[in-house]
Amino acid sequence: MAIANALAFLLYLSSSVILIRDFVKRDHNANKLALPIGILTTLALLFHAADIYFTMKFAQGWDLSLMSTLSIAAWLMAFIAMLTGLRSPIAHPGIVVYPLVALCLMLRVEAPGSQRALSDPALEWHILLSLTAYALLALAAMQSIILAIQERHLRNKHAGGWVRKLPPLQSMEKALFQLLYAGFILLTLGLITGFVFVNDFIAQHVAHKTVFSIIAWLVFAALLWGRHQYGWRSQTAVKWTLSGFGFLLLAYVGSKIILEFLIQS
Repeated sequence: MAIANALAFLLYLSSSVILIRDFVKRDHNANKLALPIGILTTLALLFHAADIYFTMKFAQGWDLSLMSTLSIAAWLMAFIAMLTGLRSPIAHPGIVVYPLVALCLMLRVEAPGSQRALSDPALEWHILLSLTAYALLALAAMQSIILAIQERHLRNKHAGGWVRKLPPLQSMEKALFQLLYAGFILLTLGLITGFVFVNDFIAQHVAHKTVFSIIAWLVFAALLWGRHQYGWRSQTAVKWTLSGFGFLLLAYVGSKIILEFLIQS
């Protein structure tokens, strides 16, 4: 388990370094890196998956501790980033995503937290849908930050340097809303399955998580409605995306930190 974690960490980090070095070069050519980055990332995902598998095997099921579930969400983010990079190698999302995934793997070793096994197998679909939604919406939050920086540089007529190497603003915005729509659908399904399978929100310590998740759902619903009804874009989309993701962080990461680290200590 520790070996798989370490190998995945090194492979993600290696991919990050190669992508960043190529991106900042003057003769940036992402296409020539498609094969080596694809191999490195595939190996990283395999070792990362092995680490998750051995963790679940040791816990005899889903391990619901903070770092273990974040590791699964990070794997999903890396997988989506790899697929996106294959489709559009210019400004590969792994430049931002892979270092964060590597950091998550390191924190999982340094601050593992207490192990919490899943009591009801019926909740597996709820957890998987929710984590996939978190992964997509986390990528949307990162995309929105890059979009905001790109638009600010363009408005100030400073479109040189690394900003010049990004895809057009319209393409970045389109990718943002694709992530938002996909994440919103899965978040909706995650909430529905949660209401179906969770028996006691208070006893299972998910009341606060549910409240913040519903608020996040309402924020994203309002954003997508505004996009459809009024054509909201750029800065408005960025603010609403980051607000919605902030509530998701409070819903999951915030509640987990309080339950696992503050209350237990």
